[in-house]
Amino acid sequence: MRKAPLLNNDDLDLPKEMTPTPGPRFQDVALFISLASLALCIEIWVLRLWLSKGMDSSTMAGIHLGVVATLALWTGLSRHSGQGRQLACLLTLFTAVLGPFGTGGTLLMSGLYYRFKRSATPFAEWYESLFPDFEQPEIKKIYDKAVDERNFHSKKNPVIPFIDVLHYGTVKQKQAMIVLLIKNHHGKFANVLRKALEDSDGSVRVLAAKGMTKIEQHFLDHNMELEDRYEEKKISESEFLKAQILNDDDHLYSGILDEIRAAEVRLHSLNACKKYLRQKPDDLDIRFIMGRILLRNGQSNQAANWFEESIEKGFISPKIYAWYFECLYQMGQFKKLREKATLYFEEVQEFKQVFQPDVYEVIKIWAGEGIDTHLESNLDKNSRRSDSQKYTTTMETEKA
Repeated sequence: MRKAPLLNNDDLDLPKEMTPTPGPRFQDVALFISLASLALCIEIWVLRLWLSKGMDSSTMAGIHLGVVATLALWTGLSRHSGQGRQLACLLTLFTAVLGPFGTGGTLLMSGLYYRFKRSATPFAEWYESLFPDFEQPEIKKIYDKAVDERNFHSKKNPVIPFIDVLHYGTVKQKQAMIVLLIKNHHGKFANVLRKALEDSDGSVRVLAAKGMTKIEQHFLDHNMELEDRYEEKKISESEFLKAQILNDDDHLYSGILDEIRAAEVRLHSLNACKKYLRQKPDDLDIRFIMGRILLRNGQSNQAANWFEESIEKGFISPKIYAWYFECLYQMGQFKKLREKATLYFEEVQEFKQVFQPDVYEVIKIWAGEGIDTHLESNLDKNSRRSDSQKYTTTMETEKA
């Protein structure tokens, strides 16, 4: 299986450098609360006199406008001196519109805001926890331990499965692992990414979701790029169709698609395969991909007929043979599977070095050719080990 194209570092949109936002100074907070409290007292006093008819409406309006003008002047001066606050603007606006109610509400809200500000996580730290910088040395060490071949047989630095990192690692280790899986994505990693979407830490969930979105977008962008090149006549129709088919194939086996989206991609790829094979009927790779799409679509009978027709016309390859037998097996046509395995076994033997050993041995058994001594001894060992484990478990149960 081909490996999906890798993503560049820039595709992850991780922050390069961020400057922490300074918190409010004590002097600014004290000045704001003092002015807001004074304005609230004046507004309440004016409203009380007006309601008791101790002040006429014009005088009340003049004092109210004076308070608003003072707050607006203070807000403007504080902004020009670099000490302005958004709350000052809200205080001026709400006081002008709602009088003492607006002033009191803004004062209460500002108290809650400053109290929250003291214990809140700074934005820079929060953002960094969501999208960590994967170029730091710690992440490089994790990468070396996880994927470097020289550590595969090392006793001091054993390979740690990605799923174990997700279960038992720290938040930083989980984030580092997800970044690596996204940059070096393969369909086998999809289960880990999906599991990361259920992690208890929010930053891990967000990073996994963002990564899967980036992978999906990468395939879509590649298809759009191919369409643009084809419209500009930079590539021929057959080249365009084959590139789309291969891109869809990688997309299908990326492991990130849900069933509905996968069905859409399979349909798109199937139509492209039919169109391409009218022009290039001898392309074995596309013939194989088309048959496999039919099988994955649940059309086992059509897939078997397609592979059988290809073999009869001389379009043969190890993958076509293997997946033809797979179609017969899934349909339960075991008699036909034995007949075809026997009929085509001489051709299959020519591809013996290409087949995976276990696949070749299974075909050999279906063809009635027996089993290799080495494989048989391994099966016997596994069987004896399994029987021994069952016997030991039984004895322990009886003792208990």
